[in-house]
Amino acid sequence: MRDESALERRFWTFWLVGILLLAAQIVMNVWLVTDASPLGMSDHQAAVSAGRVNIIHTGWAASGVMDLAIYSMELDLMFIVVYAWGAFAGGRMFAASSHAMLARLGKVVMFAAIGFAISDFAETISQLVQAAGAGGVDLLANIAAKMRPIKMILFLVTFFGLLVALGIRRKARHVA
Repeated sequence: MRDESALERRFWTFWLVGILLLAAQIVMNVWLVTDASPLGMSDHQAAVSAGRVNIIHTGWAASGVMDLAIYSMELDLMFIVVYAWGAFAGGRMFAASSHAMLARLGKVVMFAAIGFAISDFAETISQLVQAAGAGGVDLLANIAAKMRPIKMILFLVTFFGLLVALGIRRKARHVA
């Protein structure tokens, strides 16, 4: 019981702090919207070529927000670690449940959290290397663009998977 409560505290702490870090990035993105990147950081993540990345960087530099873009990417690295650890802890907590559906869902969330971390690290590191000095690099732009949909799907699996698991647990506790 003591281990489970420690795991649950770890889940809540890391998962919620991760969500707060994501919210901070969403707020920062408002300043990254330019004519060259009408969706802000999303345009940089989706840029599949060095030329497109360089156009976005030029727009950010002209708007005086290039440093903010780099800070946002660094914050994203922190988010990945904190959120993925929290999601993994939550998945592990539910995987240990005696409730069969919760146990299966917990395992799915654990694997999705690992995949999310790997794909988002690949995307964000590729972006950061370009933004922090290398400029647009076709290979890195391509990696970031290919990882973007994968990490988004896996993030949604972890986020909604945990919400569903919490709902199932709550309902099961009320029935018992």
